[in-house]
Amino acid sequence: MFESLSEFFNPNNDYFIELLYVTINFIVLLVLRSFKSKLVSQPQDKFWGAAMYSSYHPLRMFLFTVLVWHVLVLINQFWVMKWGLSSIPAIQLLAAVHLAWFGFRVVNTLENAFLDTHDSIRLDQTAIIGVAKVCRLLMMVILAIVAFDLLGLDPRGLIALGSVSGAALAFASKDLVSNWFGGIMLYMDKPFKVGDWVRSPDREIEGTVEYIGWRITKIRTFDMRPLYVPNSMFNNITVENPSRMTHRRIRETIGVRYEDIAQVSAIVDDIKAYLQGSELIAQDKTIIVNFNGFGASSLNILVYCMTVTTDWVTFHSHKHTVLLAIADIVEKHGGEFAFPTQTLHLQGNINEASAQLTQTPQSIEKPSS
Repeated sequence: MFESLSEFFNPNNDYFIELLYVTINFIVLLVLRSFKSKLVSQPQDKFWGAAMYSSYHPLRMFLFTVLVWHVLVLINQFWVMKWGLSSIPAIQLLAAVHLAWFGFRVVNTLENAFLDTHDSIRLDQTAIIGVAKVCRLLMMVILAIVAFDLLGLDPRGLIALGSVSGAALAFASKDLVSNWFGGIMLYMDKPFKVGDWVRSPDREIEGTVEYIGWRITKIRTFDMRPLYVPNSMFNNITVENPSRMTHRRIRETIGVRYEDIAQVSAIVDDIKAYLQGSELIAQDKTIIVNFNGFGASSLNILVYCMTVTTDWVTFHSHKHTVLLAIADIVEKHGGEFAFPTQTLHLQGNINEASAQLTQTPQSIEKPSS
């Protein structure tokens, strides 16, 4: 028994090198297992930390599959079987596949870490998602070319086939291709990003951007319905991005009575002074307060200014404060806000006119006020 065992481990045997590979792989697997906790506890928002975190599972699986492969080769050589394993570039193929898996894990880890961090707004979520998708696509293409080369196939044929197939596919699915290029333009031009409020005056599109894909963009409308917009549409429509506004505008017409014509100048001056001294109003932007015209029932005063906030809820709170302050100014000067009125002028005897009004109201002519 000992003689057969010693013969099995004889270095002069053809299969001894495979036995050595099996032993080394097994030892490396045990060593890797002992470093698992250290590898998976690395910070994932840094490249080297993400690389070490992502390396454990691909490396363990690569060592295990290589171990299985060497065991198969050892069995083939020990029992002199004719499986033809030597003609298969298994190690190279396994290395390529697991390197691609490792790359995918690194990209996914960094993408999730950057999207989850509090600085994701500064880093631009849309750009992070776009770069991650491009990296994954490139790794898939490189893996396919390397696999063709290892299998003895000409990768130029794959490239040519891909070009011809791509042209045929482009003609057959032009809408899909246009949406794909539309998605690329969205990632490059960045007219909006995830989380922005967008609207289009050309189409009934308004809401918050939730997702930008290669084919469609998902927008959540303000009544909480999801709206799926093909990316190609953004090449042909005008898109507003209110999320990037620097200020919000207050533009109101204040109407006072014609009886208050003498107070209009003082009212205008006090409203302008209030706006120019208010911390709610942007002082570096245009402020206009002027008597702007004679209305049908009122003297119209134009109030035009910009608030310092862009938040929708805060803006309405500031506008509420400004309008109440303007109302106090009008009241302080003894003025009143006008409302639609009509004056009826009656000529002749009042009693006769009253009787005529009672009998035939249709015959009375009401001149304009």
